[in-house]
Amino acid sequence: LLSANTAIVGNSDPVFYGNVSRWRKFGNSLYLRLLLKLSAKSEVSAEVIAKIKQIVDTNASTYPIMAGNEDNAILRWTGGVYNSPYQTIREQDWRGPSIGDFFISHLRDWFDPRINTSAYATSGFNRWGIAQGPNGFAGVPSGYLAGTGAPKQSYFYSNTSAVSLQTDPLTGLMMNFAEMQFVLAEASAKGFIATGNAQTYWETGVLSGLTFWVPSWPNAVAAGNPAVAPTISSPEFRKYLVDGDISWDNNLSLEDKMEKIHLQKYYALFLEDLQQWFEYRRTGHPILPKGPGLRNGGVMPARLTYPVYVQSANPTNYKAAIANQGPDVISTQVWWQQP
Repeated sequence: LLSANTAIVGNSDPVFYGNVSRWRKFGNSLYLRLLLKLSAKSEVSAEVIAKIKQIVDTNASTYPIMAGNEDNAILRWTGGVYNSPYQTIREQDWRGPSIGDFFISHLRDWFDPRINTSAYATSGFNRWGIAQGPNGFAGVPSGYLAGTGAPKQSYFYSNTSAVSLQTDPLTGLMMNFAEMQFVLAEASAKGFIATGNAQTYWETGVLSGLTFWVPSWPNAVAAGNPAVAPTISSPEFRKYLVDGDISWDNNLSLEDKMEKIHLQKYYALFLEDLQQWFEYRRTGHPILPKGPGLRNGGVMPARLTYPVYVQSANPTNYKAAIANQGPDVISTQVWWQQP
């Protein structure tokens, strides 16, 4: 259907507005995401890796994938029919919780423009609508013990502020170009593909993640978007990598390269449904802090349990499902998960 360039009525398409080519790229990019998810499973790995190689190396023209931020798949919240589910959250519930230190500390240490409150800000609010706490851009420790009194630190501004993700039209993100670059970086580092190299894919992913949210970068917001878009060779981008001490090192072990890829991918997947959790279960990356207050023995939940209404309304198939998958508990792993 898509390869035949069958027309889609633009006003019936709230994602790509009738652009069939971009739907095709989105579909193939999703295909690569799913193939990579299965690539470590011995029973299917040979077939899966061969398909990845076909898409990227040997038959790329048949399988076009996302080529830039203009191909990002976003259901833009416009109000009316397409209304952000975040808008139904009470303001005090949106701005009440503190942000975890793992999330905010990397952005702070990288001097990241997505939380910059000067050059890349609007009315003093950074692009991700993150407020500073008593200790500046700081967060609370993950999994701290209840009752230990971790003070509130950075948090997200609610929709009464000039900038808030609660009302941002880009939070309907389904897949983005930066994620696709990190998929290719992993495939390259593991030797699945011959086209390109892991460093170039990784750097392109990092840069695309920045410019998706701050399209004026490296210009200040007030100066408008640059006449020539930055590239991974631009001095401003090389400086960003050096200043944040995150430059690619091809001498790293494969495991350390995976950590480097998936730490950046973690931020590229921000607000992209549950993909951060899916990737953590698949790879074990990025390495997340585990505080003493975590339940389930400190093990990240592997799945959601079946709701009680499903158990009672469909008991026959419920019993068949758990007989096949294992106990209906959050620690029962899904079949593609890293042991």
